[in-house]
Amino acid sequence: MKPIKKLTFFINRQKHGALDLSEELAKVATSIGTQCIICSQHDELKKALKNQDACCVIGGDGTILSTVSDCLENHVPVFGINQGKLGFLATYSPKTVLRHFTSLLQGTYQLEERFVLQCTTAQGKKAIALNDVVIKHYSPYRLMEMDVYCNDQFVTSYASDGLIISTPTGSTAYNLSAGGPIIYPDSNVFAMTPICPHTLSNRSVIFECSSVLKINTIENQNHGLEYQSQISLDGQIPWTQQHNSKNLFPIRVNIFEQKIALIQPIDYSYFKILRKKLKWGDEH
Repeated sequence: MKPIKKLTFFINRQKHGALDLSEELAKVATSIGTQCIICSQHDELKKALKNQDACCVIGGDGTILSTVSDCLENHVPVFGINQGKLGFLATYSPKTVLRHFTSLLQGTYQLEERFVLQCTTAQGKKAIALNDVVIKHYSPYRLMEMDVYCNDQFVTSYASDGLIISTPTGSTAYNLSAGGPIIYPDSNVFAMTPICPHTLSNRSVIFECSSVLKINTIENQNHGLEYQSQISLDGQIPWTQQHNSKNLFPIRVNIFEQKIALIQPIDYSYFKILRKKLKWGDEH
């Protein structure tokens, strides 16, 4: 693959040793002629990624998710060094990356492209998510009622604690914990999974990647006095909702036109990650 000559480190300072590791790796990179920038502030990341060859995230999966928008905008591939818990996305360990960092920078890696979701509000505001779009009620004790349409065809009405729209990448995150399916990353589909549905026959639905979902709350359609639904993308709330979501719904969710490129180890195996992280059993 293409050598990495200009590299941005984005570090989560809350992770112990992240700064020290970035400085150690920067020394290795500089010794072979790679220019490095170390950044830890989200409001500085977009500038730090301009004209770079790659972004190295030191933290956990959540830290990687927080960089996706800026990496996409700058057409920069990203890889993660796991200092979090699970590490489905951050596939390098500190020990492994220290041992192989020079060869990685010289091009010994593989690129994997992943789908990204785009969510559009009723007012036309847009945001993206690599893992999932989640719709829930502000109150943890309140059911939500929602109508779902696919390509303008009515799918069903849900009464549930919420709804998860998940990419294949995000299928092992909130989607999985809510009983949704694991989806192979290269699959041209995405999933919709209700959270604790009132009707037990409401299960996950898999949609082809060209599908466009429209989701509206029954509360919003009936012009109720309270609009207390919230929308999060990869665990973040991109729009100030202030317990009033009447201007957000109906929302549209579809696959974004651009994919995010992930840098993976040359021996990367998705199923090996699943076996390890989900503790499926011993290696053969």
